[in-house]
Amino acid sequence: MDNKLLKEDRRHGTPGFPVGFYQQARTPQEGILDFHWHEEIEFLRVTSGRAIFQIGLSAYEVSAGEALFIPGGLLHGGYPLDASDCAYEALVCDLGWLDGGPDDAISARYLRPLQRGRSGPPHHWTRDTPWGKSAVARIAELQALEHAAEPARELRVKAGLLNLIADLIDAGQWQPRSQADEGESHAAERLKEALVYMETNFARKLSLRELAGVAGMSEGHFSRMFKAYMRRTPVEYLNRYRIRYAAGRLSASDSTISEVALEAGFDNFSYFIKLFRGIYGCTPSAYRTAGVPDRGLSASSRESRDMKKGIAPRRRHSFFKAFYWPPDLLPSRGGRGGRLARKRGDT
Repeated sequence: MDNKLLKEDRRHGTPGFPVGFYQQARTPQEGILDFHWHEEIEFLRVTSGRAIFQIGLSAYEVSAGEALFIPGGLLHGGYPLDASDCAYEALVCDLGWLDGGPDDAISARYLRPLQRGRSGPPHHWTRDTPWGKSAVARIAELQALEHAAEPARELRVKAGLLNLIADLIDAGQWQPRSQADEGESHAAERLKEALVYMETNFARKLSLRELAGVAGMSEGHFSRMFKAYMRRTPVEYLNRYRIRYAAGRLSASDSTISEVALEAGFDNFSYFIKLFRGIYGCTPSAYRTAGVPDRGLSASSRESRDMKKGIAPRRRHSFFKAFYWPPDLLPSRGGRGGRLARKRGDT
């Protein structure tokens, strides 16, 4: 099982056409989008419903018809807003594909500063302004090219991305990053080191002091920074990571449940059962009973078997894996001036 769930290492598109198109529909119980980061830029457009999406330390309430720009390297994710479902499409692109080479003035002036996090457009695009309405429409046009059969599809995608950037520049929406943003970026880089460390060493006991040391922070500052970015404490995050690992092992291996618990870093079996039930809504045994027979079956065979048993077809997620959000862990309600307006340094 892949251990690096936060640092995404999947290839988007192909080497010659490094653009990935993704669609997803989520319920509050499933979670919206697990926190992660990747080096490519991302355009995410909500097609129905609404949710809260967080980029770095900034959170945005995004509704149908609105979009987000996510720079490469920034931690980002999404979580439910009230009881709303949310469907969205994402386009992920390697900026290097647009770079015209070392002597290209466009790349030097706009693309490379964007790639280095020194300038770029706003994160949240609404349809309340002419530029926002136009930019969201551009994203929809690009995403519509995913299954286009025309010979010049790749060329149209590349031209569309450059036209989108040109539109944003013409509208005065291409701005340098502030010093506060630079400071936030530095803190996020240190937090990423701790996240990767947690995911590499999750099977053994990890202390708060050890994790804070990896991030080069005091324990108190690390705890506050971690919760501001990840919306849960280090212990909560680590336990949920371990439970997700255990769920994968239950589905993919013949190890006993006790062995899986130990492998995932739990030496208290009762505590493991309690956490597993809280996250997945069932015991590890029930989870395995539902999932292990899948091995060796095609997707259509699984669905046919489940329907005969009266089991609703399970979603097959083609996008980023997401945590299950049990009701007691759903974020509380808040307006734009409340939890949505969290700034650097808040607890």
